[in-house]
Amino acid sequence: MIKIELLSDTNFCIESLDLYNRKQDVNKVYRRIDGDFSLVECKYTEDWDLNKKRSVAKQISSDDHITYIALENDKVVGFIGLLKQLNGPYMILDMMQVSSECRGQGIGRRLFEAGKDEARKNGAKALYISACSSEETIAFYRAMGSKLASDPIKEIAEEEPFDLQMICPVRD
Repeated sequence: MIKIELLSDTNFCIESLDLYNRKQDVNKVYRRIDGDFSLVECKYTEDWDLNKKRSVAKQISSDDHITYIALENDKVVGFIGLLKQLNGPYMILDMMQVSSECRGQGIGRRLFEAGKDEARKNGAKALYISACSSEETIAFYRAMGSKLASDPIKEIAEEEPFDLQMICPVRD
């Protein structure tokens, strides 16, 4: 059974992502064409080596983040990292991942709901997401109620020019 827990010193360490499977085969991505977003073919594989996994583990366990992890038999199979500091009305969803062998089981939905609850508790009106433009990633965020941001955060959009800037309201 998969548990969703707030990351802490007792359930997470720098090596906790060493066996994490980040692999994602991407076939199509969204690109802005003539002012609208369209799906275009763009095949690549996203994966993390050990150095990247350790870097991410350090990042999501830092004091700047509030992170929830999905655990299966004490192994991390997913996480959502939120920046503690609000940016205007937004809590920034800094990173969200579900291990490739665990996708399609509702873990991402549970993590995303934990992120929305956390944003609500911290007074945010919405989660702000700089989302990888892959077809699957955008489909997930849309299914969670996210929409394209009408007024993107300039610094974030410039940092990841191919990402889609999205928001998801956390209040009814």
